[in-house]
Amino acid sequence: MMCSSIQERPDLKLASHSRKVEKIGRPTPEIEGLVAATGLSPLIGCSVVTGDSGLIYALVERWHGETSSFHLPVGELTITLDDVSSLLYLSITGALHNFKPLVVEETVILLMELLEVSGKEARAETAQARGEYVCLSWV
Repeated sequence: MMCSSIQERPDLKLASHSRKVEKIGRPTPEIEGLVAATGLSPLIGCSVVTGDSGLIYALVERWHGETSSFHLPVGELTITLDDVSSLLYLSITGALHNFKPLVVEETVILLMELLEVSGKEARAETAQARGEYVCLSWV
């Protein structure tokens, strides 16, 4: 008999947007420059499709959001910035980012220029996202 304190977890669904990104094609030089400036270029090649789904499921089962750590048979494990740097080849030095916040109208203009959508479409998306954002599924 199951203990009532154990919570059932919903089925895990691995999602990857790599196919959507591939359909878009090569980013404009402006976007490539922004990504390169953040130092996040190595993340472009990362995908759950290329990962080991069994490993991902096992880690999700052992993740505890309250402590931001994994509870493993050998003890508790926390991911550090050094781990991120080693695994994803990302620099962990310097400022996280130095972008100035956008306002909705600037976001609409960027969407029109970089994604070549109409102003009406861009405004509708920013309204739905409630600010200077767009949903990844929209892109």
